[in-house]
Parts: sequence; structure tokens; C-alpha cells
Amino acid sequence: MEREFLPIVTCMRVRPILILILLTTSVAIIGWMYYAVLRTIDKEPKHSHHKVITDLDACCRDKHIKSAQYAHFASVAEQENLPSALGLFRALAHSERIQEHYCALVIHRLGGHYTPPKRILLFRGNTASNLLRSIALEQMRPDTLLHQHIGRHLYGGNRMAAQALIWAAAADRQHLLLLQQAHAALCTDHTMRYTVCPRCGNIYQLDSQDPFCPHCLTDSREFVLF
Repeated sequence: MEREFLPIVTCMRVRPILILILLTTSVAIIGWMYYAVLRTIDKEPKHSHHKVITDLDACCRDKHIKSAQYAHFASVAEQENLPSALGLFRALAHSERIQEHYCALVIHRLGGHYTPPKRILLFRGNTASNLLRSIALEQMRPDTLLHQHIGRHLYGGNRMAAQALIWAAAADRQHLLLLQQAHAALCTDHTMRYTVCPRCGNIYQLDSQDPFCPHCLTDSREFVLF
């Protein structure tokens, strides 16, 4: 009779060991899966923001270069005693600096770093040629590519980056129109004055500004006059 109970006793001893092994293995698998998920979460923001930061950095550099160029053109217009062109170029330079600053702020919030270009090539010429050069450069910019970047970031959920690029694209189109008007009126005696929104860089002709900026809702009483 004792021999008949031996297999049962042995089985009862082995079963807790198997359960312990299975439990240990399950805990190890769950721990490994949890660690893998954490590593994926840690890496995802850097990976997902890399392209956004690259696009914003390119926009920042473009705005920085144009700001320096417009400031140089303003000094030429001042030497030639052309107040309308002087005011426009100063307003354009200020607008570009504001947009550069905003794009750089978004880069910083996404965990990136922006460094302005150190060397900038400044064109030489009179105000008439500077206006034509500025018009040509604005017309050469590929709007479709910028619109693709905006759409990707907007529908990808990064609305802050999309907003910065939307403001930049809208400003470029507006700047082109103002430059064309300034070149057409270069030979007239009519002096134009401009105001710039201090938040988004939107430019107005003084006699046609809105009471509030349609881009960022800033009160026109805060606009900078040129």
C-alpha cells in the first residue's frame, strides 16, 4: 500500500516547483515587456520631434538672414534719403526677427537648440535694385514645400510648430506684396508708414491696419510704428 502512494507524494512535491518556475518566468517576461515599453516611450519624443525641429531650424535661419539683409537695405535707403523704403525695410527686418524668435522658442520647447548663422552675405546696390532683389528672392521660395511641412505638423498633432510656420508663410506673402508696392511707388513723393505686430510680426500700412491682429489677436495699440 505504501508503494502505491509514492508517485502521488512525488507529484505533489514537484507541482509547487513547476508553479514557482512558471511564476518566475511570467514575472520576468512582464518585466521585460514593461522595460521595452518604457524605452520606446523615452525614445519616441526625440524621434518624432526631430523632423519638426529641423523644419523650424531652417525657418529660423531663413528669417535671420532676411532680417540682416533688410536692416542693411534700410541703411542704404537712409543714405539715399528715401523715407518710405527706409520705413519698409526697417519694418521687414523687425518682422523677420520676431518670427525668428518665435520659431526658436518653439524649438526650445520641443527640447532642441537653435544657433543663428554666424556669417551672412550682404548684397550691395541702391534701393531700387535692393527692392527688385528682395522681390525676386521672395518669389523664388517654394510655397508648396512649406505647405507640406505645415500640413504634416498640423495633422501630426504639433499645432505649435504648425502655427509658427503658418505665420512665417503668411508673412512671406505679405512682405512680397509690400515690396512690390514700394517698388512701384519708389518714384513718388508719397511717404508710407508701417506698423508691426510685436508678437507674430504681421506688418500693416498705417492707414489700413486692423484694430486687432488677425493672426494672434494682439491689440493694435501695441503695434510698433515705422
